[in-house]
Amino acid sequence: MNAAIERLVGDDAIGQLLDRRGRMAELATENGDVKLDWADQVAWALDHPAAIDGVEELAAWIRSRFDHVIWSGMGGSVQAVHTIKALLPPPRSGEGSGRGASFLPPPRSGGGSGRGPSSLPPPRSGRGSGRGATKAELSIHPLDSTDPAALNRLLRAIAPTGDLAAGLERTLMVGVSMGMTSEEPITHLRWFEDLLRANTVERPAEHLLVMTLPGSYLDRFAEERGARRESIQLNGQSHTPGRMSAPSTRVFLLPAALYKPGGVREVLERCQSAFQLHRGIAAGTRSALVGADPFSRLAAWLSTNIDAGRDMVVLDLPDRWAPVAPWIEQVVEESLGKDGRGLLIFYGQDLKSAARWPDRFTVLRMDEGSGTDVPGRPRATLHLDPQADDLSRLAVCARLFAGWNLAVALVGYLQGMTFAGQPAVEGYKKYARELRDAPGELPYPKDVLSSDDGALLAANVRSYEAQHGLAYFDLTVNGEPAGPLWETAHLAGLRFGNSVLHRPAKIRSGPRDYHSTEQSETAGPPGLLSLRVLVSDPEPVAAGSYDSRFLHAQALGTVMAMRDAGRPVLLVTLRRKDSGQALAKLLEDATAHLGATSKSLG
Repeated sequence: MNAAIERLVGDDAIGQLLDRRGRMAELATENGDVKLDWADQVAWALDHPAAIDGVEELAAWIRSRFDHVIWSGMGGSVQAVHTIKALLPPPRSGEGSGRGASFLPPPRSGGGSGRGPSSLPPPRSGRGSGRGATKAELSIHPLDSTDPAALNRLLRAIAPTGDLAAGLERTLMVGVSMGMTSEEPITHLRWFEDLLRANTVERPAEHLLVMTLPGSYLDRFAEERGARRESIQLNGQSHTPGRMSAPSTRVFLLPAALYKPGGVREVLERCQSAFQLHRGIAAGTRSALVGADPFSRLAAWLSTNIDAGRDMVVLDLPDRWAPVAPWIEQVVEESLGKDGRGLLIFYGQDLKSAARWPDRFTVLRMDEGSGTDVPGRPRATLHLDPQADDLSRLAVCARLFAGWNLAVALVGYLQGMTFAGQPAVEGYKKYARELRDAPGELPYPKDVLSSDDGALLAANVRSYEAQHGLAYFDLTVNGEPAGPLWETAHLAGLRFGNSVLHRPAKIRSGPRDYHSTEQSETAGPPGLLSLRVLVSDPEPVAAGSYDSRFLHAQALGTVMAMRDAGRPVLLVTLRRKDSGQALAKLLEDATAHLGATSKSLG
């Protein structure tokens, strides 16, 4: 670890990052664009208070006009919203500093305001800005699924009494894309716009807000409809990858302003007081920062363990920090999972069973974690300052986001891993578009499993372990992560991976997690066995026009892309009415057929 820190200091990795030069710039380049603006955008925002004021003004208008905000995006375009929504509890008394973090491995012994209109639309009559909406009065609904069930969930939320027209009148949809080709938000916006028109809502364009890259599919869609468009970066540039969009872009700052009106500046000030990166920082300060910053030390520790063959990290989180785990997983795996290398993140695991897993992982605690030690496995702790109120939680969350961005860049630098771009994701998206738009029925593979194929699943496990060595198990449900099927996948899938196969396991939802971890599953570290679940008859949308063809095309597209890459992937189709029971039966039968063989996998 000390050697890694010395190398970062000697190479002036922080200077390379801030100056967009050298090897660091090469590893951060995607299609000729150096994606490093996240490194100093917090400092830039604080130097440009008008930009922060613009975020607060936009949030104030939204609160004055709407009761519901649907936030449509994929991966980094929506993950921060999920985190904030889950992280902030009801307000409570007390103060917390929310300023810093520390990283302690155990001793060896043990600019621009936007591209849309220059002024905000006025509030409707009777709904002025003096309304004083609070978090309790404004509901934010993340939307990152092409399953019609996800849209039905939204319809129930915005029109609980069945008066859809009134609900739509009080609803804004924000469509976000930090990639050029993401189409999911377009499908959501088109469905929503048609609903607005069908229910004779006046000025439907006023209910649409788009944040995306210039010239992207989504940008063209918004321009054609006259919808308000905002740049993602506060300075109007577009040199930040989606997975690193928090905490310096509107993808984090706008939902933060919606939850804590007037608090954005303080959140950024607290974050920057610990993060410290900014243009023009002195060479001596840069060197000192590498040795003292907890996330720089974390990067050195992670890189040292990769050198030792441990390219998996099991997060051991207390309940209050559990919501940040998917964001950490995304920024690490989507950035580093390329060319058969990377760093895998697992959370929610049964650590009591981990002693039987292969010696390929470390354990990273945040604060006290669960307190479960895994003998013989390296462990470190990332300490976060206590936070007693929502503003402090947001500040610590911002610091966490900024720190992990830096840690990923430094791990990439130390390991020579390109941390920009997501070529494997673009590959599956191309398949999905072609399948969706092709005439006729979708081409399901001939080897699709059913709930009666437990013996076949067990045979695949044995065969893959014998030929390649099984590193981890992935179970991906293509559909809304709610209901009996999802509950079964989460409980039975985790048990099957952790305690039957004696491996860490990922329980994912598609297409949501295809934008977060599919890059790593397709092109990252080897050794996974993936089981993809698809409901053949998803529930129909309750209002408007939206079918499941894109959802099915995405599921099949990922299977094809995985097989192109030589990755083992199985697809099982189930009927909606008994999907949870059918999945449980498949895993139980596979467990029975593995029998004593499963013990040898440990």
